[in-house]
Amino acid sequence: MDKPLFKIIDKVKGSGQGYWYAVTEPEHPNAMTLKDHKRKYIYLHRVVMENHLGRLIDPKTEEVHHKDENKANNNISNLELSINNEQQGDHAKKNKFWKKSPRTKERVSSLNVVSKFLSSQI
Repeated sequence: MDKPLFKIIDKVKGSGQGYWYAVTEPEHPNAMTLKDHKRKYIYLHRVVMENHLGRLIDPKTEEVHHKDENKANNNISNLELSINNEQQGDHAKKNKFWKKSPRTKERVSSLNVVSKFLSSQI
């Protein structure tokens, strides 16, 4: 990487889901205005990955995944680029998000059916 696409001039922790946001220079084309803020922000992990790749990430087809699932760990060694839905399958296998749902039994049951089906196809 010669020169990063975006200089990170400020970082702020988002509320609720644990993601960090960045203000960039130049302003990122996909940046959004957060509640109670006047500047435009973009997910920090996306900017880190875009600077590493030297290109923009296509938000329709690509996602940046935190390998250790720690949304505060935005080190490039902890980030990986994936095609949409690959990451969701990885998380579903670990059952981490399903356990928090009020419909846990239904979802885990559905996941078990899918897992059994996929195992039988190998």
